[in-house]
Amino acid sequence: MTGGDERQEGIKGAVEDMKGRVKEAAGTFLGNDEMEREGSAQQDKARAQQEAAEKQEQAKQAQQDASEAEARERSQQ
Repeated sequence: MTGGDERQEGIKGAVEDMKGRVKEAAGTFLGNDEMEREGSAQQDKARAQQEAAEKQEQAKQAQQDASEAEARERSQQ
């Protein structure tokens, strides 16, 4: 994934979270337990998407750091 892909996944997660919050609140207001549970599950999905995007970005940064360290090591030989 490229940096844009991680950001896009993070944005999708934020939108999904917002939709889940609205659905959960509507379910609470309407007394619809199923809608409330769906909203809560949607928020869980959103958190997972955001976390995955963050981990992918961290992995990409770690890979870049390792490449830079390897280049420095080669230059010292």
